[in-house]
Amino acid sequence: MIEEIKERCNSRLNLIKILSNKKWGLDLKTLGNLYKSLIGSILDYSFPCLNSLSETNIKRLEVIQNSAVRSILKLRYDTPSNILHNEAYKLKRLTVSNRLFELSERYVRAGLSHSVPLTVRLVEEYNKGFESRYIEALARYRYTNK
Repeated sequence: MIEEIKERCNSRLNLIKILSNKKWGLDLKTLGNLYKSLIGSILDYSFPCLNSLSETNIKRLEVIQNSAVRSILKLRYDTPSNILHNEAYKLKRLTVSNRLFELSERYVRAGLSHSVPLTVRLVEEYNKGFESRYIEALARYRYTNK
């Protein structure tokens, strides 16, 4: 699945690289919107599946986004990632992992506000598991500090 997503994104990335050339005269806002519609839409649409991916696979998708940001902002290939992420803020782009977290949070919030049974049940089960882990940890703490 990750390979298919990468392939689709990379073919669209090439279009962004071409259009970000000075000859086309497109501004940052237009190029940012092209990224959102061509690549961001693929990642956003795939977010339920992407949330189950390992951090390594998420980083593989991050490489595509970083390349697009470099092209749009005309940054050098060796620009460090931390600087790149700060510059990406100009395009109103989050890192892939932050965007996936934001979409998940929005999905759960909408599901709870509309009382979607599956979402409500999953959150209740998560909270019960969290409470039991908290109680176990508290019991261990009390036992070891007698």
